Amino acid sequence: MAENSAPHPASDPRPAPAVRRGGVRPLLALASLVPLALAVAAVSTTDRPDQTTIEHASAQSQPGASTSWCPGPVTLPEEALDAGSDDELGVTPPSAAISLRAVAAEPAASVLFGRVSASQTLQEEDGSVRAPSISAEDADGTVISDRPASEDLGVSVLEETSYTGRPHVSSATSEGGRAVADSVQSTLTADGDYRSLSLTRCSEPATEATFLGVSTGTGSSSVLVLRNPTERPATASVQLWTADGPASMEGRSQVVVAPGEEQRVLLESVAPGQDAVGVGVSVLGAPLSMHVQSTERDGLTPGGAEILAPLAAADTELLMPGVDVAGTDPALVLANSQGSDTSASVEVVGPDGPVDAAALEEIDVPAGTVVSTPLEGLPDGTYSVVVRSEAPLTAVTRSVRTGEKLAGDTLGAPVDFALVSPAPAIGSQALTALPGQGSVGQLTLIGTEDSAVTVVPIAADGSAGEPIDLEVSAESTASLTSDQLEVGGRRAVGVTVVPEVPGSVHAGWTQREGGGENPSLISSFPVLPVQGGQDAVTVQVAR
Repeated sequence: MAENSAPHPASDPRPAPAVRRGGVRPLLALASLVPLALAVAAVSTTDRPDQTTIEHASAQSQPGASTSWCPGPVTLPEEALDAGSDDELGVTPPSAAISLRAVAAEPAASVLFGRVSASQTLQEEDGSVRAPSISAEDADGTVISDRPASEDLGVSVLEETSYTGRPHVSSATSEGGRAVADSVQSTLTADGDYRSLSLTRCSEPATEATFLGVSTGTGSSSVLVLRNPTERPATASVQLWTADGPASMEGRSQVVVAPGEEQRVLLESVAPGQDAVGVGVSVLGAPLSMHVQSTERDGLTPGGAEILAPLAAADTELLMPGVDVAGTDPALVLANSQGSDTSASVEVVGPDGPVDAAALEEIDVPAGTVVSTPLEGLPDGTYSVVVRSEAPLTAVTRSVRTGEKLAGDTLGAPVDFALVSPAPAIGSQALTALPGQGSVGQLTLIGTEDSAVTVVPIAADGSAGEPIDLEVSAESTASLTSDQLEVGGRRAVGVTVVPEVPGSVHAGWTQREGGGENPSLISSFPVLPVQGGQDAVTVQVAR
């Protein structure tokens, strides 16, 4: 029986088939995908773990304590005090002392909302009501006073009299945040060559400042003071404006102020013989504490002195409440720092309404100039001056009070002057300290629309008097005297102003000093909207 068996390949007479590599490669590729497909299928059928959410880091930045720098007393160059060989012709220097008042409130204090009620929530463990801290220090950091008075309203008051330095005032809430605070210094020279009353708000260092209305004429001296309270250098760019246009600075436009140092720019050395000048300052580097000091004399007759804080920003509507008229026409001073000409109209409003005789329809204010215009036809009293313009302007109104004639054939009647600044609109509330010097004070209010207003007087011990309700409109001014703002038979050291319609009310304080029914020393300052108590800012770190 024959055996069936496959022939051995070596003996197979047929030729071996050729290898087709192109067909094998797709098969291998397909085979390699099989494990991957199985893995994907396994993953797709497996429960996914919870996804991780990436959260960006964030933190809240709370506004901290505020520090305001006060200019200190009126200071004269040594050459102005030199008597030469005749002691009788020696100049009597102005007072070297100031009076300081600072008021601070917790942002939730009832007086900021027109009420007087003890706090039931802001209390310490012993039941005492929390109140802001206030401290006054000298320029070198020496503590002058740091024990303010307070009661149960969340309000603190600090007073310092007869201080002969340049203090700065720091205030903070009970938890270290930013309090609602204000501080005002006053300097009074009752007689002599520089008899005057000057009120100045202490302010935080800034990088921009504008001043207006000081004189560089004969017998007048005005100086821009730049003080650097930081540890970094600063460079101030200074420009003066006059009735003839921008002054030629002749290499004095750049002023370097080293850390902890002070520089002074004598304005009459830049633009002499001007009845009124404007000053603009822009700072690079550290912010500066800035003010302008002005003194005036007519021969040997005193002409007054003022220390000016920076003005509010230029605007197309400016309201100046508290313009005093006592036998002499006030003068409106306008400055146009813009690059194009503009014009302005003026309205003067008193307690009985607008005074048509003092209204001015159109005042041309060329670019880069300062224009001074008398406001005529005003009976004695206190007014508000309203300026409206096509382009933003800055403005002040100059008031003058004349005293009794001095002894001697060559001496005339002394005068003192005040430069009334525009008052910004009060938003929800305002808190202002009141000066410690001056016998008679007056709060003047005017509105841009009708609004009820509540004024709360604050006492020296941190308590408060009964709220006073007023109706304020654009048609007339309303006012309260210092006698009406007494608490327990004593003058208020501060007030809060709370309008029913936020942003509709402007207010200013005018202070007078001197014997008789017509005090001859005068000064003023605007009431500012609250600057403290801001909400925390959330800062988020992005990748």
